[in-house]
Amino acid sequence: MGTLSPVRHAAHRDSTPVQIEQATPAPAPVPLSPAEVRRALRVSIVEGAVATVHISITGAIGGSVFLTGFAMLLGASSFQLGLLGALPFIGQLSGFLGAYLEERVGNRRGLVLYAALAGRLVWALLLALPFLSFLGGAQLAVFFLGLGCSYALNGVAGNAWLSWMSDLVPPRERGSYFGVRNTVAAIAAMAVTYLAGYTLDVMRGRGAETLGYALIFGVALLSAFGAAALIARQGEPPLRPKERVSLPEMLSAPLSDRPFRAFVAANVGWAFVTGIATPFFNAYGLTTLQLSFATLGLTAVVTSAVSLVFAPLVGRLQDKLGYRKVLVACVIGTVVLPWGWVLSTPENIVPLWLTAIFSGVFWPGLNQGLANVMMDRAPADHRGAAIAAFGAITGIGTLVAGLVGGVIATVAAGAQLALGPVMLTGLALIFVLTSLGRAAMAWVFWRTL
Repeated sequence: MGTLSPVRHAAHRDSTPVQIEQATPAPAPVPLSPAEVRRALRVSIVEGAVATVHISITGAIGGSVFLTGFAMLLGASSFQLGLLGALPFIGQLSGFLGAYLEERVGNRRGLVLYAALAGRLVWALLLALPFLSFLGGAQLAVFFLGLGCSYALNGVAGNAWLSWMSDLVPPRERGSYFGVRNTVAAIAAMAVTYLAGYTLDVMRGRGAETLGYALIFGVALLSAFGAAALIARQGEPPLRPKERVSLPEMLSAPLSDRPFRAFVAANVGWAFVTGIATPFFNAYGLTTLQLSFATLGLTAVVTSAVSLVFAPLVGRLQDKLGYRKVLVACVIGTVVLPWGWVLSTPENIVPLWLTAIFSGVFWPGLNQGLANVMMDRAPADHRGAAIAAFGAITGIGTLVAGLVGGVIATVAAGAQLALGPVMLTGLALIFVLTSLGRAAMAWVFWRTL
């Protein structure tokens, strides 16, 4: 189609009355109907189960025995395993980018869909690394670089997802809803963790460990596509109209809220006391305790099985009693869990089985309790920015903890400490430190929440 020439357009304009069109305001966003909300919540439960397949294998959130084993296969040292535990800080920091894009784009579903899918597809490169022998010593560097990119993209998606779900799930139903969602995800985690561990042990027995990792990470990639298809079908409540803020304001605005600021500060401490040990539990099991991947996977299955019972129960208790009492009780319960690793030996791992059981009692309530408190305390006018600030600042605790833990693990490699009848060696010293730190944090949370 052509355009009017200036002369002809001017003649036309002079021969007709001027028509002035009144600007009409943009229509207000239409909220989801109750039926659409219920459907979106059902879709999210299924999506959580499918996404758990990828998360359980790759350790996309909190690490996994397979991620640790893969790093060790590539030649990671104790300090580098600590660095592996610090890398999630990148994802927590990139939450600011997610909040920034959320305000500019206004489409949280699109952010979650494309950022999460891209972050998970990075594993197409990572699983191929052991086969890329021409890289030589650079394999480990490429692994950390690729994993960092994956964490960054997942951080963008995670921030938008939390903001999305905060608006989607009715506040009074959050404990019960996420209890059910986490239960379904735990069932998926049980199945995939054990099957992946069994597969890897079989392939190791055949001298094809590298191929075994490629197989299980390939399954994780397939699950990423399934989760993306479900996210695309999930309804999104419209964002509240609000004035755009700059990046500095995105940090300062939510932190000007005193209750939220206190909660963030407490979580920095929690991230540190838990993060110094997190990267080393699976490495300790594979080396000092000489456990197979299937056995370590089975301990995770036991934890998931127990959480099937306790996650919904704890969710209802949170709704009834409030988050503070239940959350602090769960923190106290985690104090003794590292001792299951300390007291176990290659000949006797009964203490480790007890740790697996009670992890399923306390960790689901603790993790969901922290998420619920964050949703409640995040200022409504700056929810996306508040979630990003929470992730970035608490991520500092994760970063420092991973680096400090790596240094301690390196220094304590040959150290021994007699603690009554128990002889602590190597990584076991870190497990004692995290236990003491958790005890201190129980008091901090009680005073803060």
